[in-house]
Amino acid sequence: MVWLFDYDLTLYGAEERCVLNSLDHRISLFVQKTVGCDFEMAHKVRTDYLERFGTTLAGLMAMHGTDPDEFFDFIHEPEYLIYPKKAPEKLALLKSLEGPHFVFTNGRHDWSEAGMSHMGIDSAIDGVFDLKLLGWEGKPHESAYDKMERWLAQKLPTMGLEMPENKRDIVLLDDGLRNLEPAHRRGWTTVFVNPTTDSAPYVDYHIPHLMNLRDIVPTLIKM
Repeated sequence: MVWLFDYDLTLYGAEERCVLNSLDHRISLFVQKTVGCDFEMAHKVRTDYLERFGTTLAGLMAMHGTDPDEFFDFIHEPEYLIYPKKAPEKLALLKSLEGPHFVFTNGRHDWSEAGMSHMGIDSAIDGVFDLKLLGWEGKPHESAYDKMERWLAQKLPTMGLEMPENKRDIVLLDDGLRNLEPAHRRGWTTVFVNPTTDSAPYVDYHIPHLMNLRDIVPTLIKM
């Protein structure tokens, strides 16, 4: 198995929504500064760009020519952010999963790396494939999954591993439904990590929290 984890609201859960809220606040401030509007309107613009372009950054780049690194440098100022709590139980879970573990994120690597360090799970992660490596076009764009597969094809041999012949052995865990549909079309196994009762036909497994992964691992391994 090759395990791909989204970071926000996947490696840490909805019970720590304050982590993502602290980042969203910084994103809205950046939008406010860029667009020249009040904070309430900036929040609306941020969510509109997220829906229309896949990420707020993609909307800012398309509509305002925003430099991606300038955007991330602003929103990732540590003094304004909240990070997930220590999670030794997640470290144990990740280390119990046979196969390499990677983060596949629409953020820049320093955000997830800092968060995983705070959680104490960074030693169980073999690499981060971030929005910068994706050429700033992230999930759910089809190109992101193409680039992820090409990256794996280069990365795994350096670890003494081979690219899975059966794409079902690539498992993506993500809290966003729309990020799982392209993965399903490619033949990956999709795990929706979200406490909502909603799901979709392209979801293979639906669990409310990362720790519930333990409940489905025996079935996953038998695939």
